[in-house]
Amino acid sequence: MSETSVVMPGHAPHPAIVHEPTRRVLAPGERLDGHGLVSFRPLTEPSLLTVRDHVTVLGGDPAELDPDLAGLLLIGRLIVEGDEDGEEVVLDAVTGRVFSMWLYVKSPGGAELFPLAPSVGALARFLAAVDEFRGLRGRFAGLAGRTGPDAVRDAEHLLTAVFAEEEWGEDGWGPAGPRSGWDRPIPAFWRIAAVIRPLGLIAGPGRGLALDLPEGLLDEAFGAEGMVRLTDDQVPAALGHAPTRRFLTEAGLPRDGFMFYGPPGEPLVTLPEDWAESQSNPRHAHLWHGGEQLPPDAEHLVVLGGLVHDFDLLIDGRTGALFRTELGADHVVPVNADISTLAFTLWLHQREQALDKEHEFTQDFYHQLADTMIEVLASVDPVACAPAAAPDGYRYWPEVFHDEAGGVL
Repeated sequence: MSETSVVMPGHAPHPAIVHEPTRRVLAPGERLDGHGLVSFRPLTEPSLLTVRDHVTVLGGDPAELDPDLAGLLLIGRLIVEGDEDGEEVVLDAVTGRVFSMWLYVKSPGGAELFPLAPSVGALARFLAAVDEFRGLRGRFAGLAGRTGPDAVRDAEHLLTAVFAEEEWGEDGWGPAGPRSGWDRPIPAFWRIAAVIRPLGLIAGPGRGLALDLPEGLLDEAFGAEGMVRLTDDQVPAALGHAPTRRFLTEAGLPRDGFMFYGPPGEPLVTLPEDWAESQSNPRHAHLWHGGEQLPPDAEHLVVLGGLVHDFDLLIDGRTGALFRTELGADHVVPVNADISTLAFTLWLHQREQALDKEHEFTQDFYHQLADTMIEVLASVDPVACAPAAAPDGYRYWPEVFHDEAGGVL
């Protein structure tokens, strides 16, 4: 991940910055920390670039820029997937207002501003608050050890207050217009933090499984009729991991989790049994070429269902660990720590879908939403979000959450 903490260089702030509170925050020796969400690297350069200069450097035509944007100063970038690939962060040097900016350099006339913070100081406070929430420190310390729906609601209230109680002011927002005309009083970038990050508090530590989900959580999200609970005789002897067996028979899983389908309302089979059935099916003949080898310990792998990208989802019957594999592949890849974190992942995605209809996150901040979803998932299931083992490695949930073209979020 890019280093997002910077110390202001020894020279005075850009002479165009006449907003005195901004000059104090950006004075020589002052430190700004983006906490992994914003890179302030441009602030360490010998001189700040205007948006006009920035477009010129990138080979675009600055004459196409909206005059209200051309003179803004580039002070950072939003972080996407750990790199400085997100939208520009720009400053109005007169009012101190801070925006994120969507810019396609080959067509700078289409650049668009989104309010981000009323000042650089407020932006720093917002970022610090998100980081405090990650560790349940400071104003969020009272949430430590709490889980369940009430904890989620309280966390959302506390985080929302951080952003709502800042002095945003009515005017000075340029092309974004007066705050009273905004669709919502808090920009989407911070609404994502306020309503998605608390979802990680829904479940507490489990006994035998990673998580203890609140009773009825999945039924509420997917509907009782959308859930599948297996009978004990539908779970094969190969699945000897007792906590997993109990979860399948008592809590169950959604029949259609959008990214996951299954388990079927019939006995589960091991991977060798699944292969044998497929190979004997004339309709599947074109899928088999001969010479395929089962993954190691395949007799212990039980087919739970499927992921929508043509992966089978497998449970190691000895440990409860979840893996994915492709038809005919001779290896498996971790996908979730166990069935409880799979259930959490499906619930998290379902909640995001409902919240997006209310808040319209994906309209302008899709990848920031995806990064937040991944961070929430990683907080309860590091296996699901572990770094790729190779440069071309495919991490299922992080990859699909960022699938904007596929409309996953």
